[in-house]
Amino acid sequence: MNVSTREEVLKIEEVKALKLFIFLFYFVFIGFDSFYYFIYPYFSSGQVGLPEKGLGILMYILLVMLLPIALVMIKKGNPFFIKYLFFITFILIEFINNILIYWDNDEVFSSGNLVEIVFVLFAPIFVNKRFYWVVCITIFVKYVAYGVLFNSMSVIIPVVLISFFAIFGYILLSRFISYINGMICAYEHSKQKEKLAAVGQIATSIAHEIKNPLSSLKGFTQLQFEKDKSEESFYPIMLNEIDRINLIVSDLLVLGKPNGSVKTSVSIAEMINYVVSIIEPQASRQLIKIQTEMKEPLPNIYCDENQFKQVLLNLLKNSVESMPDGGTISVNAQFEDNHFVISVEDEGEGIPEEQIVKLGEPFYTTKPNGTGLGLMVTKKIIEEHDGKLEIVSSPNKGTKIDIILPKQ
Repeated sequence: MNVSTREEVLKIEEVKALKLFIFLFYFVFIGFDSFYYFIYPYFSSGQVGLPEKGLGILMYILLVMLLPIALVMIKKGNPFFIKYLFFITFILIEFINNILIYWDNDEVFSSGNLVEIVFVLFAPIFVNKRFYWVVCITIFVKYVAYGVLFNSMSVIIPVVLISFFAIFGYILLSRFISYINGMICAYEHSKQKEKLAAVGQIATSIAHEIKNPLSSLKGFTQLQFEKDKSEESFYPIMLNEIDRINLIVSDLLVLGKPNGSVKTSVSIAEMINYVVSIIEPQASRQLIKIQTEMKEPLPNIYCDENQFKQVLLNLLKNSVESMPDGGTISVNAQFEDNHFVISVEDEGEGIPEEQIVKLGEPFYTTKPNGTGLGLMVTKKIIEEHDGKLEIVSSPNKGTKIDIILPKQ
């Protein structure tokens, strides 16, 4: 779901919640005051009507005027402030009304409206913690202020009730947020599966076209190798890299499926030196120096050699491409706490923090001409070796990638 679609969905859901909220607000507010000032007194004391002091009918007129304002804000596509508008306006008007009624008056303070409970219990429906805490804290502070201003202990009961309903409302809010987060995770997981399925379909459609020229290329390279047996020949490396391309295509074909990798005991130092020798010509052309450091003792690692060479090659290639103006790439390997740690650190352009979490997703790339598949395959290979990939980067300072693998 893209940003614009998500915003539209949020607006639609906010408007739905507002319709119910506004209906309950007027129904409970007017209904409670009608019962409190007219119906109940009619059958008990006979003193029917609004208090002589206070805002009187003006209070209701001001609150009813909020309705057309809310409709205009919804029409203009800004529904998110409406709930604050209703709540803040109600609190201010109700506070002023009570000040006018009870200030400099011997009458015992006795006020409140059931709509405050509606605010506290209904706030979780908006799934907005900020609004929830604004409602609870404001109502709580309001009654404390009444107690101080009117020197009344009667505010203890509404304070206790509001606190109780606030706890209940917070439980509801937590459950709503947990449920929505669960739905988002399920959606993201489903979207990830769809992307992987798309990758599989694309790979299947192009694999045949890639493998045919590879077979011809490998055959002609082998013929040339048989003719040229000199020690400085690069044909063995060319043949190995053709085999590696073939393995990459095979990896794409089985992406998202159980991998039939063949694991053996391999020297980390030899793998790193081999991959560095492959990438070094390209790095030299870009004035990039590759430094390697192996901290002894460094036991052999149990892995699929071809796949792991592909991992190292992908990471080094990414580092080289991020440094168009030259620099240094450091490749370190060490064994500590029963784990192998292989680090690739460059001095390149770096990656913004918000993009790091998306790296490895199908088709997500920070390169203008990238496909997003290289790092995705890299992460999958590492995960199949029970390892993990940690990325730390700062824009214009460089990127450090750690491969952490357990000893098996």
